[in-house]
Amino acid sequence: MTTGKRFLPGGLIVVWPLLGLPQAVAQDPPPALSGVWSTTVTALEHPEWTLEELFQCTCTPETYERIPELLDDPANESLSATEILREIGAQNRRSIAALFTDTARDYAAAFDHADDPAIQCEPFGVFRSLLHGDPIEFEQHEDRVIIRGEDMASDRTIFIDGRGHPADLQPSPMGHSVGRYEGSTLMVETVAVSAAIAEDSLNIHNSDEATSVERYTVSEDGSRLHMTFTLDDPVMFREPLTLRTTRLFTPEVPLQDLPCEAISGQR
Repeated sequence: MTTGKRFLPGGLIVVWPLLGLPQAVAQDPPPALSGVWSTTVTALEHPEWTLEELFQCTCTPETYERIPELLDDPANESLSATEILREIGAQNRRSIAALFTDTARDYAAAFDHADDPAIQCEPFGVFRSLLHGDPIEFEQHEDRVIIRGEDMASDRTIFIDGRGHPADLQPSPMGHSVGRYEGSTLMVETVAVSAAIAEDSLNIHNSDEATSVERYTVSEDGSRLHMTFTLDDPVMFREPLTLRTTRLFTPEVPLQDLPCEAISGQR
């Protein structure tokens, strides 16, 4: 502690702390996020995946509990990898649908994938971008983190300079994201997101009341990036939806930026 002192008559010395002065505080370096990270969607043959990771998805915690049960149960030895993946996917969809409000169920039942805005080359919104299975690239700066995706995914800027969310935000596809480092984790809060498809394969849609919290945690050896995504949307979900996935560090993988027409089928 920094102190000050004063000499009093008779040679007495009074020592007291100097309050209000800035103290030097040692800070841990931020986690090393910069670079490209891939999921099993595009890096299935990577040798560093564990067996359980090979069967992962963008899954609820309940689904992740089911994966080792499926793999370790002797009764499932006759099942093929495709059959196990099919059961994991069904479990995941059941877990998600159990949280749907009536509004979400009605919306999902009525939604026609032919109306997907991406078919008309409209870039993904923030939730669909971060839940997409293609590689993503992190670029770290002192005041912000940029996350880049492939093709239809939109680039994101996450402000980490201590600012809050502006008071007069209007909903937009990318919303407004602020974050901070917590040890080996980047924590991100996003608000003011316009209604959109949050994840097409899981038939998840978000209203313009949705907010989210993302946590990106780097493993001790730097090889893995564990993401936990929590979507709070009282219009679509009875309680917050949490999804998790793991990516491998793949600096050798370049991000692709194919023209929209090649992805959507337009010519």
